[in-house]
Amino acid sequence: WEKTLAGMDHCRRHDLPFQVHFSVTERNAHEVQSMIDFATASGAHVLNVFFLVCTGRGESMSDISPARYEQVLRQLVEAQENSRDLIIRARCAPHYKRIAYEHNPESPLTRAQGYEGGGCLAGIHYCRVTPEGAVTACPYIPDEEGSIREQGFWEIWDEAPSFERLRNPELRGKCGKCEYQKLCGGCRARPLAMGGDLMDADPWCGHMPSGRAVIQPLAETAADEISWTEDASRRLERIPGFLRKMVRKRAENHVRSLGEHTVTTDHLSTLAAKRFGDSFPVKRPDDRKPVGGTKPLAWTAEAVTWLEQLPDFLRDGIFTVAEDVARGEGRLEVNIRLLRRLEAGDSSEPGLPWEDSATTLLNELLAQRSPQAALFVRPTLQNAAEREARRRSAIVVACEDVEKVFSTDLAGVSWSTEALQRVESAPDFVRAGIKKAAEFNARREGIETIMPEDLTRFRNRAMMKAVRRMKGFGMQELDFSAFDIARNRVPRLKENTQAVKRFSEIRQYVESQQDPETGGLGLLDRELLDKMKAELKKR
Repeated sequence: WEKTLAGMDHCRRHDLPFQVHFSVTERNAHEVQSMIDFATASGAHVLNVFFLVCTGRGESMSDISPARYEQVLRQLVEAQENSRDLIIRARCAPHYKRIAYEHNPESPLTRAQGYEGGGCLAGIHYCRVTPEGAVTACPYIPDEEGSIREQGFWEIWDEAPSFERLRNPELRGKCGKCEYQKLCGGCRARPLAMGGDLMDADPWCGHMPSGRAVIQPLAETAADEISWTEDASRRLERIPGFLRKMVRKRAENHVRSLGEHTVTTDHLSTLAAKRFGDSFPVKRPDDRKPVGGTKPLAWTAEAVTWLEQLPDFLRDGIFTVAEDVARGEGRLEVNIRLLRRLEAGDSSEPGLPWEDSATTLLNELLAQRSPQAALFVRPTLQNAAEREARRRSAIVVACEDVEKVFSTDLAGVSWSTEALQRVESAPDFVRAGIKKAAEFNARREGIETIMPEDLTRFRNRAMMKAVRRMKGFGMQELDFSAFDIARNRVPRLKENTQAVKRFSEIRQYVESQQDPETGGLGLLDRELLDKMKAELKKR
Protein backbone atom coordinates (compact mmCIF):
# COMPACT_ATOMS: atom_id res chain seq x y z
CA TRP A 1 0.00 0.00 0.00
CA GLU A 2 2.76 2.42 0.93
CA LYS A 3 4.68 1.58 -2.26
CA THR A 4 1.53 2.13 -4.30
CA LEU A 5 0.96 5.57 -2.78
CA ALA A 6 4.64 6.43 -3.32
CA GLY A 7 4.30 5.39 -6.97
CA MET A 8 1.30 7.68 -7.35
CA ASP A 9 3.29 10.53 -5.81
CA HIS A 10 6.08 9.97 -8.37
CA CYS A 11 3.54 9.97 -11.20
CA ARG A 12 2.06 13.26 -10.04
CA ARG A 13 5.49 14.78 -9.64
CA HIS A 14 6.44 13.92 -13.22
CA ASP A 15 3.03 14.61 -14.83
CA LEU A 16 2.44 10.94 -15.65
CA PRO A 17 -1.27 10.06 -15.79
CA PHE A 18 -2.26 6.97 -13.79
CA GLN A 19 -5.32 4.84 -13.07
CA VAL A 20 -6.74 3.36 -9.89
CA HIS A 21 -8.22 -0.15 -10.09
CA PHE A 22 -10.63 -1.48 -7.48
CA SER A 23 -12.35 -4.88 -7.36
CA VAL A 24 -15.80 -4.66 -5.82
CA THR A 25 -17.34 -7.55 -3.90
CA GLU A 26 -20.29 -7.96 -1.56
CA ARG A 27 -18.01 -7.18 1.39
CA ASN A 28 -16.60 -3.88 0.14
CA ALA A 29 -19.40 -2.52 -2.09
CA HIS A 30 -20.20 0.09 0.55
CA GLU A 31 -16.73 1.60 -0.03
CA VAL A 32 -17.30 2.53 -3.69
CA GLN A 33 -17.99 6.22 -2.99
CA SER A 34 -14.92 6.38 -0.76
CA MET A 35 -12.84 4.94 -3.60
CA ILE A 36 -14.23 7.56 -5.98
CA ASP A 37 -13.30 10.28 -3.48
CA PHE A 38 -9.85 8.74 -3.00
CA ALA A 39 -9.17 8.48 -6.75
CA THR A 40 -10.27 12.09 -7.24
CA ALA A 41 -8.16 13.39 -4.37
CA SER A 42 -5.11 11.39 -5.50
CA GLY A 43 -5.16 12.98 -8.95
CA ALA A 44 -5.90 9.78 -10.88
CA HIS A 45 -7.20 10.17 -14.42
CA VAL A 46 -9.25 6.96 -14.39
CA LEU A 47 -10.98 4.79 -11.78
CA ASN A 48 -11.70 1.29 -13.08
CA VAL A 49 -14.10 -0.68 -10.88
CA PHE A 50 -13.77 -4.41 -11.59
CA PHE A 51 -16.45 -6.97 -10.85
CA LEU A 52 -15.13 -10.37 -9.81
CA VAL A 53 -15.47 -13.28 -12.23
CA CYS A 54 -15.11 -16.45 -10.15
CA THR A 55 -12.41 -18.29 -12.07
CA GLY A 56 -8.84 -19.35 -11.34
CA ARG A 57 -7.75 -18.43 -7.82
CA GLY A 58 -11.08 -16.63 -7.35
CA GLU A 59 -13.17 -19.70 -8.13
CA SER A 60 -14.10 -20.34 -4.50
CA MET A 61 -14.65 -16.68 -3.59
CA SER A 62 -18.16 -15.33 -3.10
CA ASP A 63 -19.15 -12.92 -5.83
CA ILE A 64 -21.29 -9.81 -5.50
CA SER A 65 -25.03 -10.48 -5.48
CA PRO A 66 -27.05 -9.47 -8.59
CA ALA A 67 -28.99 -6.89 -6.56
CA ARG A 68 -25.86 -5.23 -5.19
CA TYR A 69 -24.25 -5.50 -8.63
CA GLU A 70 -27.10 -3.44 -10.10
CA GLN A 71 -26.94 -0.93 -7.25
CA VAL A 72 -23.21 -0.32 -7.67
CA LEU A 73 -23.50 0.07 -11.44
CA ARG A 74 -26.17 2.74 -11.02
CA GLN A 75 -23.95 4.46 -8.47
CA LEU A 76 -21.04 4.49 -10.96
CA VAL A 77 -23.16 5.85 -13.81
CA GLU A 78 -24.42 8.70 -11.63
CA ALA A 79 -20.92 9.38 -10.30
CA GLN A 80 -19.55 9.64 -13.84
CA GLU A 81 -22.32 12.04 -14.79
CA ASN A 82 -21.27 14.32 -11.92
CA SER A 83 -17.52 14.01 -12.50
CA ARG A 84 -15.69 15.86 -15.23
CA ASP A 85 -12.26 15.36 -13.73
CA LEU A 86 -12.23 11.60 -13.26
CA ILE A 87 -13.15 8.91 -15.80
CA ILE A 88 -15.12 6.25 -13.90
CA ARG A 89 -15.67 2.91 -15.61
CA ALA A 90 -17.07 -0.49 -14.67
CA ARG A 91 -14.92 -3.39 -15.92
CA CYS A 92 -16.06 -6.97 -16.56
CA ALA A 93 -19.57 -5.57 -16.16
CA PRO A 94 -21.32 -5.29 -19.54
CA HIS A 95 -24.55 -4.42 -17.72
CA TYR A 96 -22.98 -0.99 -17.24
CA LYS A 97 -24.08 -0.25 -20.84
CA ARG A 98 -27.69 -1.07 -20.05
CA ILE A 99 -27.69 0.96 -16.84
CA ALA A 100 -26.17 3.96 -18.67
CA TYR A 101 -28.81 3.76 -21.42
CA GLU A 102 -31.64 3.45 -18.90
CA HIS A 103 -30.27 6.49 -17.08
CA ASN A 104 -29.86 8.52 -20.29
CA PRO A 105 -30.40 7.17 -23.85
CA GLU A 106 -28.02 9.88 -25.11
CA SER A 107 -25.25 8.79 -22.75
CA PRO A 108 -21.85 8.71 -24.50
CA LEU A 109 -21.08 5.55 -22.48
CA THR A 110 -23.19 3.28 -24.70
CA ARG A 111 -22.72 1.55 -28.04
CA ALA A 112 -25.85 3.38 -29.17
CA GLN A 113 -23.63 6.47 -29.21
CA GLY A 114 -20.61 4.68 -30.66
CA TYR A 115 -18.64 3.84 -27.49
CA GLU A 116 -17.72 0.15 -27.50
CA GLY A 117 -15.46 0.11 -24.46
CA GLY A 118 -16.60 -0.82 -21.00
CA GLY A 119 -18.69 -3.82 -22.06
CA CYS A 120 -17.40 -7.30 -22.81
CA LEU A 121 -14.42 -6.79 -25.13
CA ALA A 122 -13.31 -10.44 -25.15
CA GLY A 123 -12.20 -11.54 -28.61
CA ILE A 124 -13.49 -8.29 -30.10
CA HIS A 125 -11.17 -5.50 -28.94
CA TYR A 126 -8.67 -7.44 -26.86
CA CYS A 127 -7.49 -10.90 -25.85
CA ARG A 128 -4.95 -12.48 -23.52
CA VAL A 129 -1.53 -13.93 -24.31
CA THR A 130 -0.24 -16.01 -21.41
CA PRO A 131 3.45 -16.12 -20.41
CA GLU A 132 3.61 -19.49 -22.18
CA GLY A 133 2.30 -18.00 -25.44
CA ALA A 134 -1.29 -19.32 -25.31
CA VAL A 135 -4.01 -17.02 -26.63
CA THR A 136 -7.42 -16.81 -24.92
CA ALA A 137 -10.33 -14.45 -25.45
CA CYS A 138 -9.93 -12.88 -21.99
CA PRO A 139 -8.16 -13.61 -18.69
CA TYR A 140 -11.32 -15.28 -17.30
CA ILE A 141 -11.81 -17.66 -20.24
CA PRO A 142 -9.34 -20.56 -19.92
CA ASP A 143 -9.93 -22.11 -23.36
CA GLU A 144 -6.84 -21.65 -25.54
CA GLU A 145 -7.32 -20.73 -29.20
CA GLY A 146 -3.72 -21.34 -30.21
CA SER A 147 -0.18 -20.41 -29.30
CA ILE A 148 2.00 -17.66 -30.71
CA ARG A 149 4.91 -20.10 -30.32
CA GLU A 150 3.37 -22.20 -33.07
CA GLN A 151 1.54 -19.74 -35.36
CA GLY A 152 1.21 -16.01 -36.03
CA PHE A 153 -0.85 -13.90 -33.69
CA TRP A 154 -2.95 -12.39 -36.48
CA GLU A 155 -3.81 -15.85 -37.77
CA ILE A 156 -5.18 -16.77 -34.34
CA TRP A 157 -6.94 -13.42 -33.92
CA ASP A 158 -8.66 -13.65 -37.33
CA GLU A 159 -9.55 -17.34 -37.37
CA ALA A 160 -10.11 -18.56 -33.78
CA PRO A 161 -13.59 -20.19 -33.59
CA SER A 162 -14.40 -18.75 -30.15
CA PHE A 163 -13.39 -15.26 -31.27
CA GLU A 164 -15.79 -15.60 -34.21
CA ARG A 165 -18.61 -16.63 -31.84
CA LEU A 166 -17.92 -13.64 -29.59
CA ARG A 167 -17.93 -11.21 -32.54
CA ASN A 168 -21.19 -12.59 -33.92
CA PRO A 169 -22.92 -13.89 -30.77
CA GLU A 170 -26.00 -16.10 -30.81
CA LEU A 171 -27.04 -15.54 -27.23
CA ARG A 172 -29.25 -17.98 -25.36
CA GLY A 173 -31.69 -17.71 -22.49
CA LYS A 174 -32.86 -14.29 -21.44
CA CYS A 175 -29.75 -12.65 -22.91
CA GLY A 176 -30.93 -13.82 -26.36
CA LYS A 177 -34.36 -12.20 -25.77
CA CYS A 178 -33.13 -8.96 -24.21
CA GLU A 179 -33.60 -5.59 -25.88
CA TYR A 180 -30.10 -4.67 -24.68
CA GLN A 181 -28.32 -7.69 -26.19
CA LYS A 182 -26.47 -5.52 -28.75
CA LEU A 183 -25.48 -2.84 -26.22
CA CYS A 184 -24.62 -5.19 -23.36
CA GLY A 185 -24.42 -8.86 -24.34
CA GLY A 186 -23.60 -9.96 -20.80
CA CYS A 187 -20.37 -11.44 -19.48
CA ARG A 188 -19.44 -14.53 -21.51
CA ALA A 189 -16.95 -15.84 -18.94
CA ARG A 190 -19.48 -16.19 -16.10
CA PRO A 191 -21.77 -18.83 -17.66
CA LEU A 192 -18.68 -20.71 -18.81
CA ALA A 193 -17.23 -20.62 -15.27
CA MET A 194 -20.47 -22.12 -13.94
CA GLY A 195 -20.26 -25.09 -16.30
CA GLY A 196 -22.43 -23.69 -19.08
CA ASP A 197 -21.76 -22.59 -22.63
CA LEU A 198 -20.08 -19.40 -23.80
CA MET A 199 -23.41 -18.13 -25.17
CA ASP A 200 -25.62 -18.93 -22.17
CA ALA A 201 -27.31 -16.15 -20.16
CA ASP A 202 -25.19 -14.15 -17.75
CA PRO A 203 -26.30 -15.46 -14.31
CA TRP A 204 -25.44 -12.18 -12.58
CA CYS A 205 -27.81 -9.95 -14.54
CA GLY A 206 -31.04 -9.08 -12.71
CA HIS A 207 -32.75 -7.46 -15.70
CA MET A 208 -35.77 -9.18 -17.29
CA PRO A 209 -36.32 -8.63 -21.03
CA SER A 210 -39.22 -6.29 -21.82
CA GLY A 211 -40.06 -7.67 -25.27
CA ARG A 212 -39.26 -4.34 -26.91
CA ALA A 213 -37.23 -4.13 -30.13
CA VAL A 214 -33.51 -4.69 -29.83
CA ILE A 215 -31.65 -1.38 -29.39
CA GLN A 216 -29.04 -1.08 -32.11
CA PRO A 217 -25.50 0.19 -31.71
CA LEU A 218 -24.33 3.16 -33.73
CA ALA A 219 -23.36 2.03 -37.21
CA GLU A 220 -20.75 3.55 -39.49
CA THR A 221 -22.69 5.90 -41.77
CA ALA A 222 -21.98 6.63 -45.38
CA ALA A 223 -20.06 9.78 -46.11
CA ASP A 224 -22.34 12.82 -46.15
CA GLU A 225 -21.70 16.52 -46.42
CA ILE A 226 -18.98 16.35 -43.73
CA SER A 227 -15.45 15.61 -44.94
CA TRP A 228 -12.20 15.09 -43.05
CA THR A 229 -8.79 16.58 -43.69
CA GLU A 230 -5.96 14.11 -44.18
CA ASP A 231 -4.35 15.04 -40.85
CA ALA A 232 -7.66 14.70 -39.00
CA SER A 233 -8.29 11.28 -40.59
CA ARG A 234 -4.84 10.08 -39.52
CA ARG A 235 -5.50 11.29 -35.99
CA LEU A 236 -8.86 9.49 -35.97
CA GLU A 237 -7.15 6.24 -37.02
CA ARG A 238 -4.84 6.49 -34.01
CA ILE A 239 -7.83 6.48 -31.66
CA PRO A 240 -8.62 3.00 -30.22
CA GLY A 241 -11.24 1.16 -32.26
CA PHE A 242 -13.77 1.01 -29.44
CA LEU A 243 -13.82 4.84 -29.33
CA ARG A 244 -13.55 5.64 -33.03
CA LYS A 245 -17.23 5.65 -34.02
CA MET A 246 -18.16 7.79 -31.04
CA VAL A 247 -15.40 10.31 -31.77
CA ARG A 248 -16.37 10.45 -35.45
CA LYS A 249 -20.01 11.15 -34.59
CA ARG A 250 -19.19 13.83 -32.03
CA ALA A 251 -16.66 15.53 -34.32
CA GLU A 252 -19.06 15.66 -37.27
CA ASN A 253 -21.92 16.92 -35.10
CA HIS A 254 -19.60 19.59 -33.71
CA VAL A 255 -18.63 20.72 -37.21
CA ARG A 256 -22.29 20.83 -38.30
CA SER A 257 -23.16 22.97 -35.27
CA LEU A 258 -20.53 25.47 -36.43
CA GLY A 259 -22.02 25.58 -39.92
CA GLU A 260 -18.83 24.10 -41.37
CA HIS A 261 -18.24 21.10 -43.64
CA THR A 262 -14.75 19.74 -42.87
CA VAL A 263 -13.34 18.18 -39.69
CA THR A 264 -9.83 19.41 -38.92
CA THR A 265 -7.32 18.58 -36.18
CA ASP A 266 -8.29 21.86 -34.51
CA HIS A 267 -11.85 20.57 -34.13
CA LEU A 268 -10.55 17.34 -32.60
CA SER A 269 -8.34 19.28 -30.20
CA THR A 270 -11.31 21.42 -29.14
CA LEU A 271 -13.40 18.32 -28.39
CA ALA A 272 -10.53 16.70 -26.49
CA ALA A 273 -10.04 19.83 -24.38
CA LYS A 274 -13.74 19.89 -23.49
CA ARG A 275 -13.55 16.36 -22.10
CA PHE A 276 -9.96 15.97 -20.94
CA GLY A 277 -8.68 19.52 -20.58
CA ASP A 278 -7.46 20.94 -17.28
CA SER A 279 -10.41 20.95 -14.96
CA PHE A 280 -8.40 23.11 -12.57
CA PRO A 281 -7.29 26.29 -14.38
CA VAL A 282 -4.12 27.58 -12.83
CA LYS A 283 -4.54 30.44 -10.39
CA ARG A 284 -1.36 32.10 -9.33
CA PRO A 285 -1.33 33.49 -5.80
CA ASP A 286 -0.10 36.82 -7.14
CA ASP A 287 -2.74 37.44 -9.82
CA ARG A 288 -6.02 36.20 -8.39
CA LYS A 289 -8.87 38.56 -7.46
CA PRO A 290 -10.71 38.70 -4.15
CA VAL A 291 -13.90 36.62 -4.09
CA GLY A 292 -17.01 37.81 -2.29
CA GLY A 293 -15.17 40.66 -0.61
CA THR A 294 -12.60 38.31 0.94
CA LYS A 295 -9.07 39.60 0.69
CA PRO A 296 -6.61 37.22 -0.97
CA LEU A 297 -4.11 35.61 1.35
CA ALA A 298 -0.40 36.19 1.05
CA TRP A 299 1.72 33.26 -0.18
CA THR A 300 5.39 32.94 0.70
CA ALA A 301 7.83 32.58 -2.19
CA GLU A 302 8.59 28.99 -1.16
CA ALA A 303 4.88 28.14 -1.03
CA VAL A 304 4.38 29.54 -4.56
CA THR A 305 7.32 27.47 -5.84
CA TRP A 306 5.87 24.33 -4.23
CA LEU A 307 2.46 25.01 -5.79
CA GLU A 308 3.88 25.61 -9.27
CA GLN A 309 5.68 22.26 -9.19
CA LEU A 310 2.35 20.43 -8.95
CA PRO A 311 0.68 19.05 -12.10
CA ASP A 312 -1.80 21.49 -13.65
CA PHE A 313 -4.80 19.28 -12.91
CA LEU A 314 -4.02 19.33 -9.17
CA ARG A 315 -2.81 22.87 -8.72
CA ASP A 316 -6.04 24.79 -8.39
CA GLY A 317 -7.62 22.19 -6.13
CA ILE A 318 -4.67 22.31 -3.71
CA PHE A 319 -4.63 26.11 -3.94
CA THR A 320 -8.30 26.30 -2.92
CA VAL A 321 -7.95 23.82 -0.05
CA ALA A 322 -4.80 25.55 1.26
CA GLU A 323 -6.50 28.94 1.38
CA ASP A 324 -9.66 27.42 2.90
CA VAL A 325 -7.63 25.75 5.64
CA ALA A 326 -5.53 28.88 6.24
CA ARG A 327 -8.62 31.07 6.64
CA GLY A 328 -10.26 28.45 8.84
CA GLU A 329 -7.23 28.57 11.13
CA GLY A 330 -7.28 32.37 11.26
CA ARG A 331 -4.14 32.72 9.13
CA LEU A 332 -3.32 35.61 6.81
CA GLU A 333 -0.62 33.72 4.95
CA VAL A 334 -0.08 30.36 3.23
CA ASN A 335 3.44 29.15 3.95
CA ILE A 336 5.40 26.01 3.20
CA ARG A 337 4.74 24.54 6.65
CA LEU A 338 1.01 24.60 6.03
CA LEU A 339 1.44 23.00 2.58
CA ARG A 340 3.70 20.30 4.00
CA ARG A 341 1.05 19.59 6.61
CA LEU A 342 -1.62 19.25 3.95
CA GLU A 343 0.69 16.99 1.98
CA ALA A 344 1.55 14.74 4.91
CA GLY A 345 -1.74 14.85 6.82
CA ASP A 346 -2.17 15.43 10.54
CA SER A 347 -2.80 13.16 13.45
CA SER A 348 -6.31 13.83 14.67
CA GLU A 349 -6.08 11.85 17.90
CA PRO A 350 -7.34 14.00 20.81
CA GLY A 351 -4.98 14.78 23.68
CA LEU A 352 -7.71 15.44 26.29
CA PRO A 353 -10.97 13.53 26.83
CA TRP A 354 -13.94 15.08 25.02
CA GLU A 355 -17.55 15.27 26.10
CA ASP A 356 -19.83 13.59 23.56
CA SER A 357 -21.70 16.86 23.07
CA ALA A 358 -18.42 18.67 22.27
CA THR A 359 -17.50 16.06 19.64
CA THR A 360 -20.97 16.33 18.11
CA LEU A 361 -20.69 20.13 17.97
CA LEU A 362 -17.26 19.92 16.35
CA ASN A 363 -18.60 17.57 13.68
CA GLU A 364 -21.59 19.82 13.01
CA LEU A 365 -19.40 22.89 12.59
CA LEU A 366 -16.93 21.01 10.38
CA ALA A 367 -19.81 19.84 8.17
CA GLN A 368 -20.21 23.46 7.10
CA ARG A 369 -16.77 23.39 5.48
CA SER A 370 -15.68 21.62 2.31
CA PRO A 371 -14.77 17.95 2.99
CA GLN A 372 -11.13 18.46 1.94
CA ALA A 373 -10.64 21.51 4.14
CA ALA A 374 -12.44 19.88 7.09
CA LEU A 375 -10.04 16.94 6.90
CA PHE A 376 -7.02 19.18 7.45
CA VAL A 377 -8.62 21.71 9.80
CA ARG A 378 -9.86 19.11 12.28
CA PRO A 379 -6.51 18.54 14.06
CA THR A 380 -5.96 22.27 14.52
CA LEU A 381 -9.48 22.71 15.83
CA GLN A 382 -9.02 19.88 18.30
CA ASN A 383 -5.74 21.30 19.54
CA ALA A 384 -7.23 24.78 19.90
CA ALA A 385 -10.28 23.46 21.79
CA GLU A 386 -8.03 21.48 24.13
CA ARG A 387 -5.92 24.60 24.72
CA GLU A 388 -9.08 26.50 25.67
CA ALA A 389 -10.05 23.72 28.09
CA ARG A 390 -6.62 23.91 29.75
CA ARG A 391 -6.90 27.70 30.02
CA ARG A 392 -9.94 27.29 32.23
CA SER A 393 -8.16 24.48 34.19
CA ALA A 394 -10.53 21.81 32.83
CA ILE A 395 -9.51 18.22 32.11
CA VAL A 396 -12.34 17.52 29.64
CA VAL A 397 -13.15 19.45 26.46
CA ALA A 398 -16.68 20.87 26.56
CA CYS A 399 -18.96 22.64 24.08
CA GLU A 400 -17.91 26.04 25.39
CA ASP A 401 -14.31 25.33 24.33
CA VAL A 402 -15.37 24.41 20.79
CA GLU A 403 -17.63 27.47 20.59
CA LYS A 404 -14.81 29.73 21.77
CA VAL A 405 -12.48 28.37 19.12
CA PHE A 406 -14.96 28.91 16.28
CA SER A 407 -16.11 32.33 17.47
CA THR A 408 -12.53 33.63 17.58
CA ASP A 409 -11.14 32.03 14.41
CA LEU A 410 -9.19 29.38 16.34
CA ALA A 411 -6.99 31.94 18.05
CA GLY A 412 -8.64 31.99 21.44
CA VAL A 413 -8.83 35.79 21.22
CA SER A 414 -10.87 38.23 19.15
CA TRP A 415 -9.84 41.35 17.27
CA SER A 416 -11.19 44.87 17.22
CA THR A 417 -11.97 46.10 13.70
CA GLU A 418 -9.27 48.78 13.84
CA ALA A 419 -6.57 46.38 15.02
CA LEU A 420 -7.36 43.79 12.37
CA GLN A 421 -7.38 46.46 9.64
CA ARG A 422 -3.96 47.57 10.82
CA VAL A 423 -2.59 44.04 10.49
CA GLU A 424 -4.18 43.52 7.08
CA SER A 425 -2.55 46.72 5.82
CA ALA A 426 0.92 45.42 6.71
CA PRO A 427 3.17 44.04 3.93
CA ASP A 428 2.53 40.44 2.87
CA PHE A 429 5.80 39.16 4.24
CA VAL A 430 5.09 40.24 7.84
CA ARG A 431 1.28 40.19 7.97
CA ALA A 432 0.84 36.58 9.10
CA GLY A 433 3.71 36.80 11.57
CA ILE A 434 2.28 39.94 13.19
CA LYS A 435 -1.13 38.32 13.61
CA LYS A 436 0.27 35.10 15.03
CA ALA A 437 2.60 36.89 17.46
CA ALA A 438 -0.15 39.25 18.62
CA GLU A 439 -2.51 36.38 19.37
CA PHE A 440 0.22 34.54 21.26
CA ASN A 441 0.95 37.61 23.37
CA ALA A 442 -2.72 38.26 23.97
CA ARG A 443 -3.30 34.72 25.22
CA ARG A 444 -0.28 35.00 27.49
CA GLU A 445 -1.57 38.27 28.97
CA GLY A 446 -5.18 37.06 29.21
CA ILE A 447 -6.43 39.67 26.71
CA GLU A 448 -9.73 38.67 25.10
CA THR A 449 -9.88 41.39 22.41
CA ILE A 450 -6.78 42.83 20.72
CA MET A 451 -6.86 46.62 20.34
CA PRO A 452 -4.56 48.89 18.25
CA GLU A 453 -2.64 49.95 21.35
CA ASP A 454 -1.95 46.29 22.12
CA LEU A 455 -0.39 45.90 18.67
CA THR A 456 1.86 48.91 19.30
CA ARG A 457 2.97 47.52 22.65
CA PHE A 458 3.63 44.05 21.22
CA ARG A 459 5.60 45.54 18.33
CA ASN A 460 7.77 47.73 20.53
CA ARG A 461 8.53 44.86 22.88
CA ALA A 462 9.47 42.59 19.96
CA MET A 463 11.75 45.20 18.37
CA MET A 464 13.58 45.88 21.62
CA LYS A 465 14.06 42.14 22.10
CA ALA A 466 15.56 41.95 18.59
CA VAL A 467 17.90 44.85 19.39
CA ARG A 468 19.13 43.09 22.53
CA ARG A 469 19.83 40.02 20.41
CA MET A 470 21.82 42.16 17.94
CA LYS A 471 23.71 43.65 20.84
CA GLY A 472 24.60 40.13 21.92
CA PHE A 473 26.19 39.65 18.50
CA GLY A 474 28.51 42.59 19.32
CA MET A 475 26.72 45.08 17.05
CA GLN A 476 26.62 48.80 17.93
CA GLU A 477 24.92 50.11 14.78
CA LEU A 478 21.38 49.49 13.52
CA ASP A 479 21.97 48.12 10.01
CA PHE A 480 21.30 45.09 7.83
CA SER A 481 24.60 43.33 8.59
CA ALA A 482 22.76 41.71 11.52
CA PHE A 483 21.38 39.05 9.21
CA ASP A 484 24.80 37.96 7.94
CA ILE A 485 26.08 37.75 11.51
CA ALA A 486 23.02 35.76 12.59
CA ARG A 487 23.46 33.30 9.69
CA ASN A 488 26.89 32.42 10.99
CA ARG A 489 25.79 32.03 14.61
CA VAL A 490 22.25 30.59 14.44
CA PRO A 491 22.18 26.96 13.18
CA ARG A 492 18.66 27.10 11.75
CA LEU A 493 19.61 30.05 9.50
CA LYS A 494 22.56 28.30 7.89
CA GLU A 495 21.79 27.08 4.37
CA ASN A 496 18.23 28.36 4.85
CA THR A 497 17.25 29.66 1.40
CA GLN A 498 13.78 30.63 2.56
CA ALA A 499 15.24 32.87 5.27
CA VAL A 500 17.47 34.53 2.66
CA LYS A 501 14.46 35.21 0.43
CA ARG A 502 12.41 36.58 3.31
CA PHE A 503 15.25 38.85 4.49
CA SER A 504 15.65 40.16 0.95
CA GLU A 505 11.94 41.05 0.85
CA ILE A 506 12.20 42.83 4.20
CA ARG A 507 15.27 44.81 3.16
CA GLN A 508 13.74 45.91 -0.14
CA TYR A 509 10.57 47.00 1.58
CA VAL A 510 12.31 48.91 4.39
CA GLU A 511 14.63 50.71 1.99
CA SER A 512 11.69 51.67 -0.23
CA GLN A 513 9.73 53.01 2.77
CA GLN A 514 12.46 55.06 4.48
CA ASP A 515 11.48 58.68 4.99
CA PRO A 516 14.51 60.91 4.21
CA GLU A 517 13.17 63.74 6.37
CA THR A 518 12.18 61.90 9.56
CA GLY A 519 14.31 58.79 9.24
CA GLY A 520 11.26 56.66 9.93
CA LEU A 521 11.03 53.24 8.27
CA GLY A 522 7.35 52.96 7.54
CA LEU A 523 6.50 50.40 10.19
CA LEU A 524 8.71 52.01 12.83
CA ASP A 525 8.36 55.56 14.11
CA ARG A 526 11.21 57.92 14.97
CA GLU A 527 10.82 57.54 18.74
CA LEU A 528 11.14 53.77 18.60
CA LEU A 529 14.15 53.94 16.28
CA ASP A 530 15.93 56.28 18.70
CA LYS A 531 15.28 53.86 21.59
CA MET A 532 16.65 50.95 19.54
CA LYS A 533 19.82 52.86 18.61
CA ALA A 534 20.32 53.98 22.21
CA GLU A 535 19.99 50.40 23.43
CA LEU A 536 22.71 49.26 21.04
CA LYS A 537 25.14 51.87 22.33
CA LYS A 538 24.64 50.98 26.01
CA ARG A 539 27.59 49.25 27.63
